[in-house]
Amino acid sequence: MIVHLPLILLLVLYYKYRPLVAAISVLTAYLCCQISNWVGIAFLTLTHEQWCYYAIRIVVTVMVFLFLLLHVSDATARLLEKSTESLAILGIIPFVYYIFDYATNVYTSLLYSGSKVVVEFLGFVLCTTYLLFIFLYFKQYEEQQETLHQNQLMELMRDQSQKDLVTLHQAQQSVSIMRHDMRHFLLAISSMIENDKKEDALNYIHELVSTSDQMAIQKYCTNELVNTVLSAQDDLLKKQDIHLEHTIQIPNALPLSDVDVTAILSNGLENAMHAVSELPIEQRVITLHMRMHDEKLLISIKNPCATLPEIKDGMPQSKKLGHGFGTKSIRYIAEKAGGNCQFTVDGNDFVLRVIV
Repeated sequence: MIVHLPLILLLVLYYKYRPLVAAISVLTAYLCCQISNWVGIAFLTLTHEQWCYYAIRIVVTVMVFLFLLLHVSDATARLLEKSTESLAILGIIPFVYYIFDYATNVYTSLLYSGSKVVVEFLGFVLCTTYLLFIFLYFKQYEEQQETLHQNQLMELMRDQSQKDLVTLHQAQQSVSIMRHDMRHFLLAISSMIENDKKEDALNYIHELVSTSDQMAIQKYCTNELVNTVLSAQDDLLKKQDIHLEHTIQIPNALPLSDVDVTAILSNGLENAMHAVSELPIEQRVITLHMRMHDEKLLISIKNPCATLPEIKDGMPQSKKLGHGFGTKSIRYIAEKAGGNCQFTVDGNDFVLRVIV
């Protein structure tokens, strides 16, 4: 009442610590005092001098404090940032020892009564707490491993987007080369016609048309990268009879790397195509908006769904095995770039909004 409770109140009211953190801190400090207490009792037993007990306690307390300050305080600070559940497990031993010491030693002499229940109680609590700590530790370890695994998948998807971007640039370069060589193509066709090789000329023309269609870059806006990415999706859109409505007003330079822009657009459109492919043809419409606002890139992709997804903790929950990584990748990229993404349901439409 004189020291411990006022100290907890000071930490909570003045230093703004959480009550549980303040209580665990004080109880742990009390527990650590037992080191100097034991050493002091050992010297008292050897010397039978009371002053020796207090002198040794003072010296050992200072040494323990310096050791904890230099080598343990940083790790403890990180531990005290854990969840309430984790803190409760960490605080069980200091709390139980505090109660045990006062109940059996300070206010009573039960500790020296020889009662087996009293003697074995602390060991029982230590065993129980240890098992709880192991359970919690491995639970958190599994969660950390799952998060690490998810981040590795995100990086793999980002690497794949980078490879796709290189492929798109190569295709764009091939189109430029093809345009540059058009004069040679026309001369070759002209020569075939002049030599009465009309069938060869037609086959050659068909081959050129097919090649140019495969490498054609549609113009959606003034940004070449976005044109390239959307053109790569154009063939899939046509095969599934999906109409893409777009309003794109962006400059050539964007506040995001080419790889990240490619990953967000590709994943967002791919998810939208999966959703609308289950609908009748007349309802297969994807709406894409891109614009700049206060030097931030705003991306919005909206599509109707046959079955609207459940939004949990801000993320759509996929019931299909192997799905859901696209949305996680989008969130990962947005947060990594210092932005934000939002997945919402608007009526019968699923909406993705990204601000970076």
